[in-house]
Amino acid sequence: MPRHPLDYAAYFIDLDGTVYLGKHLLPSVKETLQSLRAQGKRLLFLTNDASQRRERIAARLLAMGISVKADEILNPSLIAVRYLRQHYPEAPLFVIGEGDLPGELREAGLALCNDPAQIRVVLVSTDHRFNYRKLKLAFDAIRRGAAFLATNADRTYPAHNGEEMPDAGAIIAALEACTGHPLDRLLGKPATLMAEIALETVDLPPHECLLIGDNPETDIRMGNQAGIPTALVRSGVAANHQNFETIEKPAYIFERIGDLVNA
Repeated sequence: MPRHPLDYAAYFIDLDGTVYLGKHLLPSVKETLQSLRAQGKRLLFLTNDASQRRERIAARLLAMGISVKADEILNPSLIAVRYLRQHYPEAPLFVIGEGDLPGELREAGLALCNDPAQIRVVLVSTDHRFNYRKLKLAFDAIRRGAAFLATNADRTYPAHNGEEMPDAGAIIAALEACTGHPLDRLLGKPATLMAEIALETVDLPPHECLLIGDNPETDIRMGNQAGIPTALVRSGVAANHQNFETIEKPAYIFERIGDLVNA
């Protein structure tokens, strides 16, 4: 008999496309999360959105009726700060990104820079104001030997109406095309750094955790690579793909997160 999806001790839950779409909470999410907490399950929320600091995400969820602590959220800016402090603590950094990301990096003591002759690291993230100037600055820096990193490589993300929008993967592809240099390091999903931190946080082995997400290329791939059982929900990106099961094989497939409790 396959393991029942409620038999895990901890749940790592994606946000955009799994918990909410845009500003709207998805159906049955609140009840499902309340049920899991009532059963004593550990919950962590894993997102590839680096534009909002964890406190802002927690406040956003609270406004939707979901009570979450900031330290229950793992996002790429947290990963980026840890990685850059360890590997490039003094390196001038050029950021293609938006929202809270540049400020969080500055607050962590990292030096942001717009001079290609001094930039030692280029960090790419989601940026709705990406333009030729930013492309040229990153191009010059990478051609001069700067490390090429990204918070996430999602090709798309789901908008509030379910429509897919271009994401950081398109910016990465543009830089790879013009520089001829592949991405040096991916920090967010599907790279396993976030999964490793999640496992450390709950202090549990991978087989005692279930990772739930809507994107086979990021959520499910990261879980599979980290040895964590996975559940794909068709409420976000997966809703637009007929053959998603050929991309990455999840242990479970649900229409929405609420089906977890009713499995």
